[in-house]
Amino acid sequence: MPFFKNKKIILIFGCLTIFFPGAFVFGFPGVMASEWQILFHINKAQIGSSMFFILAGTGFSMVLAGKLQEKLPGHFIIFAGSFVCGLAMIFVGQATTIEHIYIWAFIEGFFCGFVYIPCLTIFQRLFPENKGLITGILNLTFGGSSAVMSPIFTYFLISKGYVFTSNFAAVISILLGTSFALFIKIPGHKKDQKKQPLSTLSLKKTIRMSSFWFLWWVWALSGAAGISLIVLASSFGASLGYGITQYVYILTGFNVLNGIGRLVCGRLADIYPKQKILMAIFLMASTAYFLMSLSTHLYIISFLACFIGLAFGGLFTVSAPLVTEVFGLENFGKVFGLVFTAYGFFAGFLGPWASGIVLDITGSNFQLVFTIFAVFYLISSVLIFGVKKKNIADSRLCRVQT
Repeated sequence: MPFFKNKKIILIFGCLTIFFPGAFVFGFPGVMASEWQILFHINKAQIGSSMFFILAGTGFSMVLAGKLQEKLPGHFIIFAGSFVCGLAMIFVGQATTIEHIYIWAFIEGFFCGFVYIPCLTIFQRLFPENKGLITGILNLTFGGSSAVMSPIFTYFLISKGYVFTSNFAAVISILLGTSFALFIKIPGHKKDQKKQPLSTLSLKKTIRMSSFWFLWWVWALSGAAGISLIVLASSFGASLGYGITQYVYILTGFNVLNGIGRLVCGRLADIYPKQKILMAIFLMASTAYFLMSLSTHLYIISFLACFIGLAFGGLFTVSAPLVTEVFGLENFGKVFGLVFTAYGFFAGFLGPWASGIVLDITGSNFQLVFTIFAVFYLISSVLIFGVKKKNIADSRLCRVQT
């Protein structure tokens, strides 16, 4: 088999391309939160808003990317997303106000979706027997990249400064990320495309399905609880008296399991019911948030952050093959994009933004905020069982009868 048509080689290219957008979305804001607060003289709520704009951008692009890949080759969309994500890092390095950070956040989130959705779709088609495992590998790279890059961002921030750190991230992303994007495609794609079924679900039919809404609310609540720790890790650590080189362990603990958990959960999703996997990790995260609100020891907090990272990464990984299982692979891009609007438009507001406001009003009462997030995970562990495959079958049956 030719080198560039080998499925495993193409998977490696996909991982290399998705690595840096993940680091910019999951790692960079957490490391830079305190720096932005000092540079722009802003409060925690304003810092939390940056994550809201990342998620809002992603929410818009996921739906668009899902539709575009039905008309354009996926590798072109991936290349464009990877290239703009890199350029945006040059822009953020020149930021002089928090509004510039918000613009960067929206652009980064928007074009991150152009990399993420086509990659998931292409690799689920390439590896139909191991959708969960392959999704886990991609998500391991996507989420785990921040565990690798957060300490590097921190090192350069301290030793070289903010501007150098941003420019370094931009250059290495453009050089490595976009170099492999054009090779991420299905061998013999034009021949296979004729055999692939067309999308059978319209927007109207999708939003009438109860499974869609159960999954949407799971993403809204668990997504809000998970993404918030990325932004709150530094301020929570600082409130306990730890410095930047110490509280980065909280973010690292979160991201290590955010990455590794994606691989583990993905493999389990090929064997066990996906709803039960999500329920289990949501309960772990709920317990972790309850205990974290009572602890002041750095290593204990970092350990508990691992379980929240596990639930966050597992949400991404297990949801993708779950959408394929319930709604069909032919509908994956469109439906997953719609589900992601819960994360993009609602989770960002309910999590980082709202928690920042609560912290400012209550004088940094993290116990209250973490308890609320624990309840979010608890509710999600119940809602996930409303996502059932029979709903899509019922929808098709109704169409036949009419």
